[in-house]
Amino acid sequence: MAAYDFVTLDVFTEKKFTGNQLAVLLDAQGLSLEQMQTITREFNYAESTFVLPPENPDNTARVRIFTPGYEMPFAGHPTVGTAIAVARAKGLKGKVRLELNTGVFPVDVDVTETGGFAEFENPNLPTETGAAPSVDKLAAALSLQVSAIETQAHKPRRCGAGVDYIYVKASLDAVKQAKVNSAVWDDLALEEIVGIYLYAEGGEGPDVNYHARMFAPGAGVVEDAATGSAAAGFPAQIIRSETISDGVHRWVIEQGFEMGRPSRINATVAVEGGAVQSVRIGGDAVFMQEGRIFI
Repeated sequence: MAAYDFVTLDVFTEKKFTGNQLAVLLDAQGLSLEQMQTITREFNYAESTFVLPPENPDNTARVRIFTPGYEMPFAGHPTVGTAIAVARAKGLKGKVRLELNTGVFPVDVDVTETGGFAEFENPNLPTETGAAPSVDKLAAALSLQVSAIETQAHKPRRCGAGVDYIYVKASLDAVKQAKVNSAVWDDLALEEIVGIYLYAEGGEGPDVNYHARMFAPGAGVVEDAATGSAAAGFPAQIIRSETISDGVHRWVIEQGFEMGRPSRINATVAVEGGAVQSVRIGGDAVFMQEGRIFI
């Protein structure tokens, strides 16, 4: 019987029992991908990560990310949380470099005794990647009236920065009221799309720019408490919906309030010539548990 050490964290929060839960297996050598998937279902968090030796010795670690439904090429809260966990385990300071399935992610980390802060730069620039489902289907899947969905400048689009989402804007009240209608969700045919990122301007916090929710039943996550990969692709939706001046823009995105797990994501977006040049996603995390899982 083999034993594997793990830690869990609440990510994109400074407060325990909020944010998005993450399990990190600190040395996953010897596990098959099927075992990684099984362990992820055992934890039953939105995602779990598995740390392996890097393929390039210049990097810190190779990381595999799984939802209960499948392996993710890249995900935000696992990147933030894993960077903090690896930095603590290895006694590292300043920066780590994580090899994910969509490239090498440099991550600035500041680890404390109880958690830390991490901010990664996504090597995949956000872009529009295809057509969105019809507004009728989106409204039905979100249990909203068609009139609640913005169809002009902020019309629904398929965008991504390593993984794809459907971005849908509505009023703040509509975003808060939305819920998955499982009877019609499959009609969306979201092949190779993680889920729907529903957003509104403003939010609960006085400094918040956007209030968001993300629904991904196909990934085994009916609703996610904080979705950094969707935040990384979000600038593609915004820059196609409104004029964004050149320079560095800092957005605060809140998520998870409707689940009782409030989260806070920091997005730093550099724009030049009307195009996104870089995206950095950051946030806090707190350690929750550590232990061993037996296989």
